[in-house]
Amino acid sequence: MSKKIYLIDWNSFIYRMFFALPEFSTKEGRVVNATFWMAKFFVGQMVKEKPDYVVFIKDAKWNNFRHELYSEYKATRERMPDNLRSQISDIENMIKAMNIDIIEIPGFEADDVIGTLACRLWQESQNEIYILSWDKDLYALVNEQVKVYDTQRKKISGPDETFEKFWVPASCVRDYLAICWDSSDNIPGISGIWPKKAQLLLNEFQTLEKIYETIDDLENTYSTLSPQAQKILKWKTLEKFVDGKELAFLSQKLATLDCDMELDGFDLHDHEFIPKNLFTLELTEFFRELEFFSLIKQEDIKKDNWESTWKKVKIIWDEQWLIELENSIFDNYSEIVIDTETTSLDVRQAKLVWISILLDEDNIFYINLMHRGPQVEPEAWKSFVSKLLNSNITLIAHNFKYDLQILENYLVSDNFKKSTQSSRWELWQMSMWL
Repeated sequence: MSKKIYLIDWNSFIYRMFFALPEFSTKEGRVVNATFWMAKFFVGQMVKEKPDYVVFIKDAKWNNFRHELYSEYKATRERMPDNLRSQISDIENMIKAMNIDIIEIPGFEADDVIGTLACRLWQESQNEIYILSWDKDLYALVNEQVKVYDTQRKKISGPDETFEKFWVPASCVRDYLAICWDSSDNIPGISGIWPKKAQLLLNEFQTLEKIYETIDDLENTYSTLSPQAQKILKWKTLEKFVDGKELAFLSQKLATLDCDMELDGFDLHDHEFIPKNLFTLELTEFFRELEFFSLIKQEDIKKDNWESTWKKVKIIWDEQWLIELENSIFDNYSEIVIDTETTSLDVRQAKLVWISILLDEDNIFYINLMHRGPQVEPEAWKSFVSKLLNSNITLIAHNFKYDLQILENYLVSDNFKKSTQSSRWELWQMSMWL
């Protein structure tokens, strides 16, 4: 039975995740944009897509055989941004917390491991292989069962899409890169040969070897070429191919994936993707630490209410109790927390349902204005609020600008407006950062 297998190119993937979102940090200044986007992909998109197996493949440290062939291989790559480098440890810990293994084979790049696995796994059981990477050389692996998957655009590239990208078949991608130069890996290519010429020649000759066989015997083969090939293989272009032959075949070696590696101990079943196994206690704690609260499963979120937090809310529904609260505030407190609950976010239509007052953890009050049961008369609570706003007591609130607008709609006395003009402006300013 065929299986859906994701092969993830570590280096390509984390770079894409890093640049997919603007940088942002936790409250303590820990940059987490790449970590968050990768976490969101795994617990969101990947869970929905339900691959049967997920294999995460990482480049081995230090140089490999390509550096021995060409010392300048990948020499033009910029150093990893510091704000991405600082997230590598978090990303590795997160992947581990998800019960997903990371493969790293000494002396080899991730692309070679991906190539070996792709060739082996699709042939074994006609599996569907999806390569999650943006490296050009991996498109050489594409066939009806092996595809490159751009998770950001949600675009899957099979044979047709690969041809549209390079204008050569997947089987020619390696030689296309050998001719045209690959800037990401610093594969030299043939100087001065543009993609269109490479595309035309490869579509006619299929391989780099056949192109040079034709060039080496051009006196006898020229008349058999298509008009387009005849136009290309003359004068300066022909000279560039002749002069660049050595670099072309070196570039071909650099762009060739090793698809016959020995992967001792590899067992696909060790990489089975089971969505419920992602949401470990360790992962939940990790999300809390990095403040990824939107990614925590609802059943894992600690739900607090007044009863569970042992808080007793005292409901005030008559004037006498409100006077007692007022006396307590002015006698004992220099700051309080105030909040309003309304029927709408539109201040022109909203009606005031209640006012909440928090003095400390043991003294929380709910002034009932509209709920069922006894309610405080408007004159009483307006007088109470007016005194608070005109006092020296510090008021702490959330979105206080809105609260002040609501209260102003109710407190319409000219005397109130005049007496609170300056204090309300100060409170308004304070509300901008509360």
